[in-house]
Amino acid sequence: MRNFMLFLSTMKFLQFFIFSSLLISFFKCVISHQSLKYEKLELPMGVSGPESTAFDCNGQGPYTGTSDGRIFKWQNSTHRWKEFAITSPFRIPKFCDGSINPAMEQICGRPLGLKFNEVTCELYIADAYFGLMVVGRNGGVAKQLAISAEGVPLRFTNALDIDQNIGVVYFTDTSTIFQRWAYAIAMQIRDKTGRLLKYDPRTKKVTVLLRGLSFSNGVALNKDNDFVLVTETTAAKVTRYWLRGQKSKTNDTFTQLAGCPDNIQRNTHGEFWVAQNNCGMPELKVKPIKLNEQGKIVEELSQDVGSVSEVQEKNNSLWLGSVIHSYVGLLN
Repeated sequence: MRNFMLFLSTMKFLQFFIFSSLLISFFKCVISHQSLKYEKLELPMGVSGPESTAFDCNGQGPYTGTSDGRIFKWQNSTHRWKEFAITSPFRIPKFCDGSINPAMEQICGRPLGLKFNEVTCELYIADAYFGLMVVGRNGGVAKQLAISAEGVPLRFTNALDIDQNIGVVYFTDTSTIFQRWAYAIAMQIRDKTGRLLKYDPRTKKVTVLLRGLSFSNGVALNKDNDFVLVTETTAAKVTRYWLRGQKSKTNDTFTQLAGCPDNIQRNTHGEFWVAQNNCGMPELKVKPIKLNEQGKIVEELSQDVGSVSEVQEKNNSLWLGSVIHSYVGLLN
């Protein structure tokens, strides 16, 4: 009997030890970015709206597009932003520089999603008004690649990702009816004319993969390029479109969210950071979350960093974009 009681005590201790170890491991995973220092990389005077960030083929940057139609590059040596590129060939600096007027975006340009081709070092740009664009490693005026698909104009080009193996670009057109300046109306009436598209630089052909999406927004490929994710903001979900395998050319719900998702970015581990907003409901408190490749939440950002449109993880730091702030946030 004594030996049996000793056995039970030992088993209870082992159970407690195993449970504690698992709990500590899980807790460490969930809070891995919760004690980082928050910095603000202020944009030039009067400039705001750094929606998205990107790093070039040499790891330099970040680069970000702003509300006045310019793309800036962060200079680590001087800790300043330098103008890198513009998207509008009609842009007049005198009238555009520092503009936050949505009505001027059709003239000045509004670069949203950014991504570098790591082989060619070209920067691909989703400009809300000028469509899918590209600019060389030295910057300058971007070149238009696509302004329509299946005869339907790109009304609100939003985000993109690139298959770095073959150079194919996946991008979103948020609405075939509303342009960016009318985004609030599109959200209010629950517009469902968004599209997920593919651009092949070899054939210069644009293919529509999905249509009828609810405010299609962010785009991210998984690490093996088996599927591409697209956030549907007003449906509060992330949709998965299969590119390979038995499910090829089909789609399903990757995850349903509490908030309305904005951009989505994959890290080097194959996980996805999703920025969320409160869907216009102040009582709804949501923060950026990280999903694993199965669509399960593995981390939530606990810091109060205000409005966030994108989270990009690079070298154990988090770079935060925003459509309203005058800075790029950095947690490191």
